[in-house]
Amino acid sequence: MLKPVKTINAKLLYLIVPAVFLVSMFEAFIDNYLDYEAEQERVTEQWQNLATTQANVVSGYLWNFDLEAIGSHLESLVEFSEVHSAKVFDEKDNLISNAGLESDVSTNLQSFTLDIVYQDPFVNRKIGKFVLVVTHTDVSTRLLNSLLEEIPENILLVLCLMTIIIFATRRFLLKPMKELNQGFSTFDQKELRHKIPIKSTDEVGDLIEGYNRMIDKLEQHEKQQLVYVQGLEAANRAKTYFLANMSHELRTPLNAILGFSEMIKYEMLGKIDEPRYREYADDIYSSGTLLLEIINDILDMSKIEAGELNLQNEVVDLGEITASCFKIISGRAERNRISLISNIAPDCPYLYGDNTRLRQLLLNLLSNSVKFTPEGGEITLSAGLNERSQIEISIEDNGIGIPEQKIAEVLKPFIQVDSHLTRQHEGTGLGLPLSKTFMELHDGELILESELNRGTKVTMVFPADRTREISKLNVN
Repeated sequence: MLKPVKTINAKLLYLIVPAVFLVSMFEAFIDNYLDYEAEQERVTEQWQNLATTQANVVSGYLWNFDLEAIGSHLESLVEFSEVHSAKVFDEKDNLISNAGLESDVSTNLQSFTLDIVYQDPFVNRKIGKFVLVVTHTDVSTRLLNSLLEEIPENILLVLCLMTIIIFATRRFLLKPMKELNQGFSTFDQKELRHKIPIKSTDEVGDLIEGYNRMIDKLEQHEKQQLVYVQGLEAANRAKTYFLANMSHELRTPLNAILGFSEMIKYEMLGKIDEPRYREYADDIYSSGTLLLEIINDILDMSKIEAGELNLQNEVVDLGEITASCFKIISGRAERNRISLISNIAPDCPYLYGDNTRLRQLLLNLLSNSVKFTPEGGEITLSAGLNERSQIEISIEDNGIGIPEQKIAEVLKPFIQVDSHLTRQHEGTGLGLPLSKTFMELHDGELILESELNRGTKVTMVFPADRTREISKLNVN
C-alpha cells in the first residue's frame, strides 16, 4: 500500500511524471501507427507492382511451355529474403512450377495472385495464374517493437522533467513557502514575528503579501489592545480603591445604624409607648442588615476578580456549620412558615476547606431558597459521600423555580430571573455567582437543577482529595 505523500514536490512528481510518460508513449504510438500504415501501403504497392511485372515475364515462358525457364525464374525470385514462395498455375489451376518454402502458420505472410495473360498482336488471353507469397510484418507487431525501443528515450525524458520540476518548485515555490511557514511557526513569539520579502509576482507572492498585511494588522491591533488593557487596569485599580474606601465609609455608619436600631427594637433603654416606632426600628435594622450583606458580597466579588481571595483551608465539620447556618436563617424561615430539614448522613466525613467561605456558601444558598420559597414550603439540606468518595451537599426546595433557559444566566454576576415573584425580593444577583466561585476555589462543582413552579436543587460536589475520614481524625 502506497504511503501518502506530504511534500509539494512529491505530489507534483506523482501527478506530472506519470502523465508525461503516458502522453509521450501515446504520442509515439500515434506517430508510429500513422508512419507504419503509410509504409505498409507503400510496400504493398511495391510488391503488387513486382508481382505484376513477374507475371508478365512468366507469361512468355508459359506460352512456350518452357518449364525450365519458369523454374529458373522462380528460383531467382525466392533468393530475395522477403519472398517466401512463388508458384505458377496453368489456366486449369494445375501447378506448373513451384519455388520457395511451404506456408508456415507461425509466419506472417502476404499473398499476391495475378492472372497470367499472354498478349501479342494476334493473341490476348489468360493462360494461367501467378502466385507470389512474401513475408509480411503486421502493424501491431512493428508498433510494439517500436514502443519498446522508445521506452528508454521516454524514461530519459521523464528524468529530465523530474529534475526541472524539482529545481523549479524548490526555487520558486518551496523556498518562499518555507519562509512563510517559518513566519507562522513563530507567530506566537512577538519578537520573532517578521515580514517576508516578496520576490515573485505570482500567487505565492500574493500569499506572502497577504501575510505581511496580516502582520501589520496584528501589530496595530496589539497596540490598541495594549492601550485598552492599560485603561482596564487603571479602571480596575480605581474600582478597587473606590471599594476599599467605600467599604470603610459605609460600614462605619452602618454599624451605628444597626447597633442603635437594635437597641430601640429591643427597648434596652426603656419602653416605647408608640408601637409604630418599634416597627420602624425593626425595618431600619432589616434594611441595614441587607445593605451590609450587599456590600460584603460586592467586596467579595471584587476580591475574586482581582485574584486576592485566598482560602484558609482546615478540617470542617459539616454538621456544625449546617447547624450554625440553620440558626441564622431559621428566623426568616419561621416568619414565612418554611420548614428547614437537615439530612446529613451519620457517616459523612469531614471536609477540608475554608470554614468561613463554606459557611458563606451554604448561607447564600439557604437564603436564596428561603427568599424564593412561598409560605408553607420546605427546604432540605442533605450531605453525604458518593460512590467516588466525593462529598456531596445538596439544598433542595419547592419554591418558584427557574426557567430552563435562564439557568445559565443566573450563575452570572448581577443577573436575576425575570419574574414578578423575584422582583418582590431584594438582592443584587450575586448569591449564586459567589457560590459557584467558592466551589471553583475548592476545585469543586456546583450543579443547578430547577423547574419553573416546581422548585430548585443545588448540588455541590467536592473533589475526593478534600475528604477527611472521621476515623482517621479521631486517631490523630
